Amino acid sequence: MDQTTSIDTIRAAATALADAARTAPDAAVPSCPGWTISTVLEHLGRVQMWASGVLRDYPTERPPFPPSPGDLTGDGLVAWASAQSDALVAAVAASDGDREVWAFGAMRPARFWWRRQAIEAAMHAWDAADAAGRVFPIPAPVGVEGVDEFLDWLLARLFAAKPPTWGSGRTIHLHRTDGEGEWLLTIADPPQVALGHAKGDLAVRGTATDLLLWVANRRADVTLFGDDGLAGAWAANVRF
Repeated sequence: MDQTTSIDTIRAAATALADAARTAPDAAVPSCPGWTISTVLEHLGRVQMWASGVLRDYPTERPPFPPSPGDLTGDGLVAWASAQSDALVAAVAASDGDREVWAFGAMRPARFWWRRQAIEAAMHAWDAADAAGRVFPIPAPVGVEGVDEFLDWLLARLFAAKPPTWGSGRTIHLHRTDGEGEWLLTIADPPQVALGHAKGDLAVRGTATDLLLWVANRRADVTLFGDDGLAGAWAANVRF
């Protein structure tokens, strides 16, 4: 993901989150059980404060996660979170995408964080907007990058922590309907991913955005073919 896409996505997500937080700060967020919109806003603000430091300082080890902003509520919490988003945008814009930086136990180019933070912001903007009865339209290019990231990196971390005994060896084919993009996932530890057309035990068809929402266990407008049991097992065991 390039800097412009990352910055535009983070900015749009910040606006959507702030609007949702002003509208219904205490509304429960179904896709983040136990959280309210205010909880999502605070969580993302802390993540963005943390990521800003990573892109500013290029650490070689995991930096400490920032503390809670305290008792901020209402407009105060929105203003604090907006400041963290602005700081992250500035850090993305000023960072060298090719410079190596700590990234979850490995050294990776700093552009890893451009994509990671854009997807994180977009997903949580969707969560908050949905809880407020609104829609945050995740752009299709971000949806594609999100599916790639989820299958290529996040899923391996999830499966390493909790091996997928519920579907080992089974396959899921994701087929994008609004442009090019097909993935075949073999459930294993680590997961195996191949690009291109193939037949899976379960086929999932939808737009890039809806495929991202589906793999991340959100409400998505997709069509399923094949093993409904595997779809249910995914919903019960995989969460972003």
